[in-house]
Amino acid sequence: MDSIGGRYEVTTASSSYLIDLDRQVIRRLPRTGSPEGSLLRRDDELITLLEVIECSVGRRMILLLDLHVFGVPFTARFATQVLSIDPVASPGVEAAQ
Repeated sequence: MDSIGGRYEVTTASSSYLIDLDRQVIRRLPRTGSPEGSLLRRDDELITLLEVIECSVGRRMILLLDLHVFGVPFTARFATQVLSIDPVASPGVEAAQ
């Protein structure tokens, strides 16, 4: 996150994530890849992204998130295997290729 910015749609085996590295937030869209995928706290909400540990096609995505739960400094989110990472245009800005 220190060297790259922009917005991306990360599609995993069971869900999609909209990741905005400039604003440091994510939104998880559950069950987009599998109707039996898990439902998680704060699905479809903007969540503060603290760090991207791993996000590579063919590997599980690992994120550190701040769910703003009192006394919990961060939550680790282990997503299913990443199938694709696609740039998403910000309003009024073309997506990076």
